[in-house]
Amino acid sequence: MFGPLLIICALLVFAAGVLWIRGNVVKDEDSLITTIDTLLPQTQCAQCGYPGCRPYAQAVAEGAQIDLCPPGGQELVVQLSELMGVEIPAQKLAEPLALVAVIDEAECIGCTLCLPPCPVDAIIGAQGFMHTVLSKDCTGCELCIAPCPVDCITLEPVANVSANVIDKPFELKGKGCINCGQCAPACPKDLLPDQLLKLGNGELWEQASELNLQDCIECSLCDRVCPSEINLAQFFGHGKVIEKQRLAVNAEKLRIQDRFENHQARLQAKEQEGNQRRQQRMNERLQRLQQSRGGDQ
Repeated sequence: MFGPLLIICALLVFAAGVLWIRGNVVKDEDSLITTIDTLLPQTQCAQCGYPGCRPYAQAVAEGAQIDLCPPGGQELVVQLSELMGVEIPAQKLAEPLALVAVIDEAECIGCTLCLPPCPVDAIIGAQGFMHTVLSKDCTGCELCIAPCPVDCITLEPVANVSANVIDKPFELKGKGCINCGQCAPACPKDLLPDQLLKLGNGELWEQASELNLQDCIECSLCDRVCPSEINLAQFFGHGKVIEKQRLAVNAEKLRIQDRFENHQARLQAKEQEGNQRRQQRMNERLQRLQQSRGGDQ
């Protein structure tokens, strides 16, 4: 009578055990992939043969070669060898040469085809205007080179690349603003280019952001109506990047501050919890002592 029921129960217990083991294996595998991905340089360059760092991390977790990442170099190979418990390949990887993309400004036609492939948004520019690579952000992944129809992008060693447009003072062209006000009606985003220009000249880009600097689409319509022939659109693009970098630095500072405050809060909570446990133990001891004395009487 109980035979079939016992068999069904045994099968259910077995199935639950299989699911539990499978769930833990999946969790461990995801954790391993995340650990490997953290070690990778995050250039998303696809030089390893995989479409990005995360897919390569998954492949390594599944047994792929650990020496396919040129940007990571031999140091990464050693780290992956220790993590995965495999031998280091006999042929060492050459030490990675730090490279950045450089755009020949004289040849650039402003087609914007190099912008979408960049995995780190290190290229700035607008349609019809010269583009610039932010050398601080560029990872040298080469993905911007192939789409360029005029072959004006090359990779150069970081040591050979001079400071880019963001690292050096911007050169305003023209005769100087005469406060004619013709630029404001021409702006399709209803901005005040003359006011943005004044703030930018004073390097007050934070205040310029309050006047919606980031809404500028760098269409250059303000340039065309400016009687002083000032390169306003390029100047505002320059300011947008500077402000973006400032916001990124502030965000990183806030992140570090939050981590510190959370760490301090955890320490205080742990200390408070420890004090409460010690106080509880003391009260229990005192209570037992009082009870034992009462029993003696």
